[in-house]
Amino acid sequence: MVLQTVGFTWAAAHSAPSTTWIELAAALLVAGIGVSMALPTVPTAVLSAVAPDEIGKASGINAMFQRFGTVFAVAIAGAVFSAHGHLGTPEGVTAGFRPALWVCVAFAAIAVLTAAAMTSRTPAADEHPVTADALAAA
Repeated sequence: MVLQTVGFTWAAAHSAPSTTWIELAAALLVAGIGVSMALPTVPTAVLSAVAPDEIGKASGINAMFQRFGTVFAVAIAGAVFSAHGHLGTPEGVTAGFRPALWVCVAFAAIAVLTAAAMTSRTPAADEHPVTADALAAA
């Protein structure tokens, strides 16, 4: 998530009508690498935090919240873009793109703080670790 925050910050800080597509693509590549590294870890954290008989529910809830978070972020960024810019000119696109990307920076920074605040869950003595058999049964 740190890489996503850095990439979005780079893109937002350097976005201008004169910015080359190479610089913008490099910044968004950094952000994309960051989110690509973070996304697979979330289901692992969620599924390791629940009992084996709750894996199915936890997986469904995790998937639903990932979709909700995506839709929410796109809606907010789109609203910010339309409040500050338009698609008529390169300057209008930049005027909306920059604040919308700063909103994405804020969301990514919140994700970094949330991930940093997470702690590892130690299973209680009566809990059984998740095994391949438990996953197959779920």
